[in-house]
Amino acid sequence: MDTHTLTKFLRIVSCSLLSICTLPAWAFGPDTAPAEVKFNTSYGNTQGTLNWQIAGGNGGPNILSELTYRNVQFKQFQMSGSTLFKRGPLTNAELFVDYKTGIASDGSVQDSDYQTDNRGQEYSRSHSSANGSRMQDITLGAAYHFQINTYQSLIPMLAYTRKTQKMLMTEGLQVVDIYNPYNLGPFRNTLNSSYITSWDSIVMGMGWKMETQNHELLLNAKFHLLDYHAEADWNLRSDFAHPKSFEHWAGGNGFGLQLSYAYRFSELFSLWLNWYREDWRTNPGTDVVYLADGSRGTTTLNEVTWEATGFATGLLFRF
Repeated sequence: MDTHTLTKFLRIVSCSLLSICTLPAWAFGPDTAPAEVKFNTSYGNTQGTLNWQIAGGNGGPNILSELTYRNVQFKQFQMSGSTLFKRGPLTNAELFVDYKTGIASDGSVQDSDYQTDNRGQEYSRSHSSANGSRMQDITLGAAYHFQINTYQSLIPMLAYTRKTQKMLMTEGLQVVDIYNPYNLGPFRNTLNSSYITSWDSIVMGMGWKMETQNHELLLNAKFHLLDYHAEADWNLRSDFAHPKSFEHWAGGNGFGLQLSYAYRFSELFSLWLNWYREDWRTNPGTDVVYLADGSRGTTTLNEVTWEATGFATGLLFRF
């Protein structure tokens, strides 16, 4: 029995005796492939809440208007791919891309206006539906795998992410109007307003991975540096310009957490499960309103927040 065969035999025996999970495939001998390529396709759900608020300006209330898209349920399809180099100058480096797209099947919207500071003396409030809203994400990045031991590795990463959302408002219902109570009830005209966002972010993260022959567990923590822009069309406001009624700009930051697990059925494919959390927030920014007469007004965008939790399941292929 040669030395290589004896080493493999001793590893298998020690693993069985100590009740350790199965050894990784690469622990049974040198890997001759120059790279490991993975492709993932999955389907899942994301529940998110988007909130923004503006100040009155010129002595007005610190919160003049606030709009919240609450508990919007996005059914999402996801595709991702990665290449982990096993040989050459890029050994242990990884390049990856991730794409998600989804449409909302549920979600509510509240639009409130206030007369005094800190949401005092609310004079208008309406509710509407966010159904049909859309969201899309694309991420491009690179990572490096530092092997801790046979089973574990640390994976720092750097990426660019762009998230876009087309948030809709339909089926309007006025529930507070202190100046004209006859307006209470369903809107008399068809509400079809939109708020289109783009979140561009530089992402810095750290991952921890445990991998055996049949199991892979990955935990990622991420920090986002955000650049935010939004453009709205408030279709029932005759005093606003259309199709661009106002715009928002701001910078900010956020955090993300991701936990994924894969069970390998064969060398080719695995069952993949994923859970993630996002918590993003902007700093104060700028709100510019475009009026129907061609003029414009500017005030402070206090903040925009996005909070979301999602999960997905699908198949992961290795080549």
